[in-house]
Parts: sequence; C-alpha cells; structure tokens
Amino acid sequence: MSIPFPHLRFFLVALSALLFMSGCLRSAGPDFGVEALRDQTEKRSLQQAEIAFLRADYSTAVSLLNRFLRTHPQSFRSLEARWWLARAYQKAGYLSSAIAQYRFLANTRTENVYQTDARSRVAQLERRLGKSTAHGSIKGILVSLGAATAEVDSVMPSSTDTEASMVLLDVPCLVDGKLQDNGQQLSFDAMHSVVEHLHARGAAVYLGVTPRCLGRFARQRGMEDWKDWTYDPQSRTLRRSPYFSLHFEGYRAFLVDWLAQVRDFPLTGLVIRNAVPAGLYGGFNPLAVQLFAREFGVGFDPVLMFDDDRTVLQTDSEPGVHLPAVSWKWAGWKARERLRSLRDLVQTLRVRLPHLEFGVTLQSRSITNPVRGLIHFAEDWVDVTRGPFDRFLIAIEEPDSTLVHQTAQSSPQGSSERNDEMAAVAKMVEHLGKPEKIWTILPDRIGQARMQSGILPQGIGLIYDHRR
Repeated sequence: MSIPFPHLRFFLVALSALLFMSGCLRSAGPDFGVEALRDQTEKRSLQQAEIAFLRADYSTAVSLLNRFLRTHPQSFRSLEARWWLARAYQKAGYLSSAIAQYRFLANTRTENVYQTDARSRVAQLERRLGKSTAHGSIKGILVSLGAATAEVDSVMPSSTDTEASMVLLDVPCLVDGKLQDNGQQLSFDAMHSVVEHLHARGAAVYLGVTPRCLGRFARQRGMEDWKDWTYDPQSRTLRRSPYFSLHFEGYRAFLVDWLAQVRDFPLTGLVIRNAVPAGLYGGFNPLAVQLFAREFGVGFDPVLMFDDDRTVLQTDSEPGVHLPAVSWKWAGWKARERLRSLRDLVQTLRVRLPHLEFGVTLQSRSITNPVRGLIHFAEDWVDVTRGPFDRFLIAIEEPDSTLVHQTAQSSPQGSSERNDEMAAVAKMVEHLGKPEKIWTILPDRIGQARMQSGILPQGIGLIYDHRR
C-alpha cells in the first residue's frame, strides 16, 4: 500500500523532530547522571566515616575522612569532612592534628557554621596542651611522682630560667627491691591530687610509666606468674625477675585497667618509658622462649647460649660481644615483640583514653648504635618511629664535666661531632622531618649549657630532669 506524499512528508518531519529531541536528551543525560553519581558517592563516603566515628572506631574515621578530602577537595562537603576529621583526631588522642584541622575551619575566608566552635576548640585544646606544646617547641621538667606527692608546691620551678610549661611525672620502678623514689607510697588519690595541682598552675601534665614495673600495683592472685625471667651470670641459671612481662595476657589486661583509671585526671598524655630495659640477660620467661622457638622452628635454651664457647660478653664495647646466630635472632625478635606489645597497649588505651597523647622514650645510643639498641634496650628505633606515638622522647645521659665545659664553649658543629647523643637527636629530626614531635630529656646540670651552645636542633622540646 502506498503512502500519500503529504502524509509521507509529515511522517518524515515528525520522525526527524523526534530523533533530534532524543539526541538532545541523550546528550544531557550523561552529565546529569555523573553529577548525581558523584553526589551519591560523596554522601556515602561521608556517612561511612560518620558511622565509624559514632561506633568509636576513630582510626578508621580518620582514614576515611582523609581519603574523602584527597578525593573530593572541591566538594561543598569538605568543611563538614574537616569538622568530623578534627573531632576524630581529638577523640583518637592526636591533639596537635585536631588543632590543625580546627584552625583551618576557624580561619577560612568565608564564614561557615563550624567557625565559632572551631575557634573555641582551638583555644581549649591549646590550654590543655600548654600553649608552647601546641606550637611544637616546649620546655618541661621531669620529676618523680613520689617526690611530687610529698612536696607538690616545689615541683614547678620559680626561676624564669626554666620557664617550664610541661611536667612529666615519672612513676618509679623497683630497683634491687627498692623504689627509685625513697620508698614513697603511691595511691591514685595522691596522683590525682598532684596532677590537679599542677594543671591548676597552667602546666600540661604527662604521666611517665614503665610497663614492666607496674605489676607491683597488682593485687590479683597469680601475679607472680606474670613475672619475667632473667639469666644470672653468677649461678649460670635462670631466675625470676622482679619485673613483669607483657607476653602474658593477664598482665596486659591489668595494665589496660590500671592505666584507664587516669581517665578523670586532667592529664595531657602518657609516656611509655623504658626505665629498666630487659637488656642482654632479661626477657627469658618460658612463654617468650616457647613463642620464639615456634616462630623460628629452633630449639632455644638461654643457659646453653650463655655457656656456649662462642659467647663473649664484653659489654663496654659492642665489637667485644660475640653471640651464636640464634641469639641475634632472639635479640631482633625480642625488640619486635616489645614494640608489638606496646603498640597493642597504646591502641587499646586510645579507645579508653581518647583525649590523651601518647609518647615513647628512646635511648640515644639505640639511634647511634642500632646493634647496642637491640642488645641492651630491645629497641629498633626506626621501627619505633612507625608506631602509634605522638611524641618521641630521647634520653640523653650526663657526660663528664670536661664534656660539659666543651659543650658550652665550643662551636655547635664541633660539639656535635664529639657528642654522639647530639648526633642521635639530629638523626631523629632528619628521619621524622618533624622536630616538634621530638623531646629531649636532659640532665638538669647541663641542660642550660647545651641550650646556650645552640647544639640542639630548633623546634624540639626540652625536658630537664629534676629527679634527685
């Protein structure tokens, strides 16, 4: 059947119009779909981060929010993401990072709904950290908690030479069966009183603890089973140590519960110290030996190791230390296990104490001589810097009086070459690239001399050891 020409022309015109319109609609469709998809993606990503925050999984929230800001830097939701990120950092205990995010919100050129509260939170956190701490360069003092409990009014120095804005209270260890603190008895009420007093005087207060020592506060039955074992060179046998091992699950649970009791203290942070290192002879509790043997598939008897003819122990100089191959594996494994235990402890405590910073001490000799760090301190300083710590405290020992005089009188470069401890600080600054994360613990007698000489890198914190 033929179609009349007028009808055919109408049909062709209508078909062309439909094709033209459908082409226009198709060209607009993809752009509209991409925008809708982007919006849904942003909304879903932000919701996932908020859910992680609300279930107190702050590390996941931080990761998701940082990813959001990298992926969607121009999003209108970026300010909201920064707000959640600041709160997540604060809850996770990364107070300096929280301040940086709040400050960004407070200083935006255009007004935003978060601005006023962000300014308030910056001021609040800086007061908690101590003004100088928040900006990276601090001066502080290290005092024994027992001495501070007995003479709290004399803790903060009146001299303007120190200008301390931070106090590190050291919970003492038992050494040779005696407290390092002249036998002062410690209680949580006394600790709380000291921290309250120092906080009221404007100090940022940190509590320093050595996990191996805290078992003396335990009252649980069977606590003796948590103790470490050490090799006695005199009797050539293993004997029970006065210190405790983090290998035992019960002891780790005790540490978390004990340290969580400080949640109501006006503390700024906790510092994990290594006041009594396991050293060459420590760490040989049966559980640790069993775990090591299982991991490496070797039999391991510490007594036989030290009785081995190849074992030479001249600990004044590392070239004089000769150990069988298995013992070097043991030294590396012991350092990794110690760090793993500390990492797990800190990550658990961050959930219970999300408002606190966490620091860790390192021996300067572990940095300048990594072999010595493994043998004597069970420290691998590079691995430690990868841990979940906000601050790294380098303990510097007091040299003889000649070096003190040289330090004060010589040029910075010459002094640094003569002093490995200064080299350790410089190496740490170079490795981290963030001097504000590094604090040095200086013997009080030489602290000012070192500062006058300008040896220490700029930006690091200075803590003067006032313990007697």
